[in-house]
Amino acid sequence: MAQKVIITQIGSRHRYLIPQILEDNDILYRLYTDSTTYSPIGRIANMLRTIGFKSPSVTRLCKRKPHISKERLYSTDSLFCKQLLYKILRKSSYNQMLLTFTGISKDSIRWGVGDADCVYAMYFENIEFLRYAKSKGLKIVVDFYERPMTYKMLIEEIKSTPEFDVFRDSIEVYEAKHAIRMKYIEDILQLADKYTIPSKHVLKSLAEFENFDPSKAFLLPYPSSITPSGYNWKPIKHRVLFVGSDPINKGLLYCAKAATQLKSVYPDLDFRVAGSGFDAIKDLDTFKDLNFIGFLNKEQLMNEFLSAEVFVFPTLFEGFAGVILEASSCGCPIITTENSGADPDEFPGIIIPEKDSQAIYDNVVKLFEDSELQQNLSVALYGYAKTLHPDIYGKHLISLLNEI
Repeated sequence: MAQKVIITQIGSRHRYLIPQILEDNDILYRLYTDSTTYSPIGRIANMLRTIGFKSPSVTRLCKRKPHISKERLYSTDSLFCKQLLYKILRKSSYNQMLLTFTGISKDSIRWGVGDADCVYAMYFENIEFLRYAKSKGLKIVVDFYERPMTYKMLIEEIKSTPEFDVFRDSIEVYEAKHAIRMKYIEDILQLADKYTIPSKHVLKSLAEFENFDPSKAFLLPYPSSITPSGYNWKPIKHRVLFVGSDPINKGLLYCAKAATQLKSVYPDLDFRVAGSGFDAIKDLDTFKDLNFIGFLNKEQLMNEFLSAEVFVFPTLFEGFAGVILEASSCGCPIITTENSGADPDEFPGIIIPEKDSQAIYDNVVKLFEDSELQQNLSVALYGYAKTLHPDIYGKHLISLLNEI
């Protein structure tokens, strides 16, 4: 039974939900992480925001607020500084990506393991520290949050899709990410005592690797980060929503093709695209029938889910997409692919084949024309989201740690 757990994570994954759950259950020993709003770099970011300086990196740093006791928070700015130096020196994409996953290892080993008996890690982040902790007798739990072959598949999508020629410069970065995953995947599968896996989709992909041990696997779908106080879905006629930050991975091209079809039948169609990273494509003719509304905060996003007749998310490669849970929490009918991580045996939304704009069109029309189907899907999805509430997720996570 794990009683003193160190969590190691880069960035604010799940908005630091896992360390909060462990602290609430009195088993969080320490959180090892990179820059937060409380570290020196984070405090500088807060000062810059106070005087009106705005940039994505400053905003991200200011939002990194682990809601745990300060004495349990161990954060370092060394990764931030090294990343900045690597950019200035124009280090290769491979070296920059490798740094992201190894950049707090020395600090973590220096902090040591104290009286801890377990480490909870995200994928292969901080693997040198995990090896060190293992040598000290600690148990290792690893969250496998994505399919290992994701970036290889993204490269193939770019190369085979003329509309994505503008992203060919991304291939070098994706190749680096894929190479690093292949460098560590077998080691981390062997090193871990338990795997938390967010979906059967990821479970199936891991089974292809030699060191995968099914007896270590624990299926643990992620919870929704949006939890409205009650059911309040009030759709606006012919409004469709897409949310994402990666037009390639999330299947935006297939939304665009479906939107053009839909526009010819429903001239008042408002196919809204929330998120960032679309500057290179939003003015291309292929995407002309999409309404790019930009990055939204949590409250704005919830309002979009509550007012859309349907949420379309034809993603190509995910672990378990939190956005489908967010949409479900708001009772918004969903059209997605199995790649989202949704379990076809449990998910009450509409699951379509990947890369199929015709399937998007057909099912949006079906929902537009059948208000009873819309309402039934809305209620079913709202109920589904309740089964993946953060409190329930926390109980399952603690149950796993009790087995260690």
